[in-house]
Amino acid sequence: MTASSTEDTIRAELRDLFAVEGQAIIDARTRGADASPVSPEEGALLRWLAGRLPRTGVADVVEVGAAGGVGALHLVPALPPEATLTVIESDTNAHAHAAEALEVAGHSDRVRTILGEPAEVLPRLTDARYGMCVLQGNPARYPALLDDVLRVLAPGGLLVVRGVLRRGDHGPVLARLLGSVAEREELDAVVLHEHDGMLLVTKR
Repeated sequence: MTASSTEDTIRAELRDLFAVEGQAIIDARTRGADASPVSPEEGALLRWLAGRLPRTGVADVVEVGAAGGVGALHLVPALPPEATLTVIESDTNAHAHAAEALEVAGHSDRVRTILGEPAEVLPRLTDARYGMCVLQGNPARYPALLDDVLRVLAPGGLLVVRGVLRRGDHGPVLARLLGSVAEREELDAVVLHEHDGMLLVTKR
């Protein structure tokens, strides 16, 4: 057995142990395949992070980019009972796929799905309202959204940005985003290298 096949086997076994998904999530990923939904491992991480939010206080989450609703299906069950998820999506089809996935899974009452441009919707959200924000989709818009995302995060809140090590035309934009985060003294950040890179930022 080659090193590559051994690694693939280990990854498959770890997925079976720690990143198992139900049929509703599998179906949502299939429907929203064009929206770059989270992988099972990314979903498991989002679920774990959401489970660390305070049981009382600031535990609401905002997700910028619906990504087929797969991330939302991981997040909602892990949130405290009174917490809600707000999903902002500018693409009509992606928004519809996410809304359908959440309705099928029975989570519609805990999720507010907003069809609109994030740059127009985020400024309308309340300051320091959210304990966690997930930023995904088109990396070209990330730097322009950073200030508003940080504004809506409560002190101690967590920002998760997907695809920050993605190769190709988005490289300069993503480098600018990472540099901006690193320069801010009020932020603590780390980059995970798996799955095109995931930036985790906490706000002091």
